[in-house]
Amino acid sequence: MKLKRVFSILLAALMCISVMTGCLSGGDEGTDGDIVLRFWNIWGGGDANHEAVRKVINDFNASHPGVRVVVEYFENEAYKTMIRTAVAGDEVADVFSTWGAGFSRPFYEAGKLLNLDEYLNDGTLDKLYGGALNYFIYDDSVYGLTIGRNVSGFFVNTKVFEDAGAEIPATWEELVEASEKILASGKIPIMTSSRERWVIGMLFEGMVTKAVGASKVNATINKEADGGYSDPLFLEAINRLGELIDNGFINSDRAALTRDEALASFINGDAGLYYMGSWECSALEDDSSLIKGNVDWIPFPTIPGGKGAPTDFNGGAIDGLVVSANTAHPEAAAAFVKYFTENLSREGDYMPVWNTVEIDMAIRPAVFARIIEATENATDYVIWWDTFLDGDDVTIYQDALDRFVNGTITAEQFHEELKKIHP
Repeated sequence: MKLKRVFSILLAALMCISVMTGCLSGGDEGTDGDIVLRFWNIWGGGDANHEAVRKVINDFNASHPGVRVVVEYFENEAYKTMIRTAVAGDEVADVFSTWGAGFSRPFYEAGKLLNLDEYLNDGTLDKLYGGALNYFIYDDSVYGLTIGRNVSGFFVNTKVFEDAGAEIPATWEELVEASEKILASGKIPIMTSSRERWVIGMLFEGMVTKAVGASKVNATINKEADGGYSDPLFLEAINRLGELIDNGFINSDRAALTRDEALASFINGDAGLYYMGSWECSALEDDSSLIKGNVDWIPFPTIPGGKGAPTDFNGGAIDGLVVSANTAHPEAAAAFVKYFTENLSREGDYMPVWNTVEIDMAIRPAVFARIIEATENATDYVIWWDTFLDGDDVTIYQDALDRFVNGTITAEQFHEELKKIHP
């Protein structure tokens, strides 16, 4: 009882957080006889996909009489902790946002997710490109549907580069040279957040992919025999991150900033580069953005001696929805998941994995088209570690990264921590 009460207090507190960051009701509790589905997600008021999410939910409610979706929005980082607790305590919503692969594997292994196989034999699987559901398949069954594919890279403020007389970098040497010029111009070369550890983790992982190579990184995070963090190129990537920090190329207030605050600073024109997922396109090109019309995109530059190809990227189809195994309305919940994922793929900032979706590039931000073009000939992808790795491994990794970024352990000590995950 005490644990359940503690969880209830935690959930109430997080609900308050979600209210402050844009939590809104998707509708009332429905009329008598209506099926009411509770839906938890991470696309709050500060998220670039927020309006698209609202539209899809409202369209579903309007087109499905007798079913009403009631929604709560949560802040991303807090949600990752809360959802694990909620699922374990059987206090979760009927439908909820999650990430596939290692993040949701514990939910599946504990029997907390609804097997969707029987609800997908209506032609749904034929609408998805091959491999789209790889991260949501456990023991040959489907337990979630993905929305689309994302990729991470550097968003570029071209005006900051022009004012500093800097060239947009394709190599590490060019990145260092550009950073020196931008710093001398009074701007921040690279904007990030380490308060939300996944943000700077995304930057570090892009660096690792170019140093180690996508194939070796994938073998490592999959704990395959030909993988392993002992490869000295992992230490090389750690040292490169240290170089960016030591030279002042990364914002010194990173530990105090949330992801939203780092994004806002970049939108205000404070920095030349911002490493983040492709879902930020709309926010950067919004009419309220001070850098609208001056946004470009590049992958993390190649590293001398590194094994990562220019066409190796970080990303994949990892964002999705699942249904609680305890829902009282499995058929309605599955119908909503199918409707929502397909239609948000059409409305939101996602590269499509649904073959029913045709993207109207004329109404998309220009930088979105740039990302599509840049990743057209991708040779390999590495998914973000915080979503792929299992719980204990994520903690080891993020704790070590945090301590290294804050200067309390050395690069060698960080490397030794990674070896604990997979030597």
